[in-house]
Amino acid sequence: MANLHIDQIAKSFGQTQVLRGVSLHIEDGEFISLVGPSGCGKSTLLRIIAGLESQDSGDIQINNTSMAGTRAADRNLSMVFQSYALYPHLSVGENIAVPLRMRQLNTLQRLPLIGPLMPGARAARTAIQQAVTQAATTLEIDALLNRKPGQLSGGQRQRVALGRALVRDPAAFLLDEPLSNLDAKLRVQTRTEIAELHRRLGATFVYVTHDQVEAMTMSSRIAVMMSGEILQCGAPDVVYDDPDDIRVAEFIGSPKINILPATLQAQGQIHLLDTPLQLFTRKPHDSVQIGLRPEMIELAPAEAPAHDTRYAQLTGTLAHLENLGSELYAQIEVPGLPRRLILRAAPRQRSALHMGAPVALRFDTTQALIFDGVGKRVRHLLHAPDASWRQAS
Repeated sequence: MANLHIDQIAKSFGQTQVLRGVSLHIEDGEFISLVGPSGCGKSTLLRIIAGLESQDSGDIQINNTSMAGTRAADRNLSMVFQSYALYPHLSVGENIAVPLRMRQLNTLQRLPLIGPLMPGARAARTAIQQAVTQAATTLEIDALLNRKPGQLSGGQRQRVALGRALVRDPAAFLLDEPLSNLDAKLRVQTRTEIAELHRRLGATFVYVTHDQVEAMTMSSRIAVMMSGEILQCGAPDVVYDDPDDIRVAEFIGSPKINILPATLQAQGQIHLLDTPLQLFTRKPHDSVQIGLRPEMIELAPAEAPAHDTRYAQLTGTLAHLENLGSELYAQIEVPGLPRRLILRAAPRQRSALHMGAPVALRFDTTQALIFDGVGKRVRHLLHAPDASWRQAS
């Protein structure tokens, strides 16, 4: 097992800068996902950790030892690729055994006919077979050891690739979008298997994906990457509930977060559609934006409750409704807003949602996420300015 320390890694291909001084510390036994859109540099970073690419600057440390000049084969890391990279002419057992055969048998001992007769070959081959059987049993593919990859489903091939990585007893596992070739149903099943494997092994996993659902459901921490930088790294619920950057807020979460343009008025009060909200910021900003997750918006009750200044009211028209069975996603056109609002509703509220009908909405301003004009999170908020603030203003 190992901890990994990534220190100011930079990488360019020609004039294109792919990584811009990326730093990250990964604890021993942690499952961390590098998540971001295509082209953000996450796979390049994983290949640099593995030693398959060289960085332009910065350092990779494994267990506090610099890997500068260390070959990929000597880093004791196992990598699982998107394509599985299985040998089609070898059986499942032989595919899993490949890294052990290369490591524990010399050139003569690997020969097909005379290899088993070489001194020490019998004991080494027996140990390899035991390790292969143990890995296959752990992954529940022991019944498939004599099959060829062409006889396996996508999920079974993925487990064979994991078995080949597992059998080496590596310091860490590196997984590069391993589920992208699977269908949706199998992807859900396999990500559960990978998460359970991590819990059983207690090993360090570094997982690259563009699928935020995979990252959110499997990881102890996620690092959101864009344009060659890590924008935020933290536990999935922290990144979702408390994003530092509007790009993180928009990337993490499905459906996408609602972003509403707002203005700042006297004493730092935030206005939405010319309506003052009970939200105030101490720091001056050219402009602000309000982020509302779909579950933060609710249908306003038919009978107006006692006035509560926490809530902001909106009215619009139902433009589209998606019924997913367990939940509803309603798209509401609100006059003055450039994009439709999306809210998550319970199935029991279906009767209140009619296409083209007016809809009354509200949201709790204490839950709203506020970002400045360049997309950085505004955290210094009050829900009523105090006397000292008024005097300072």
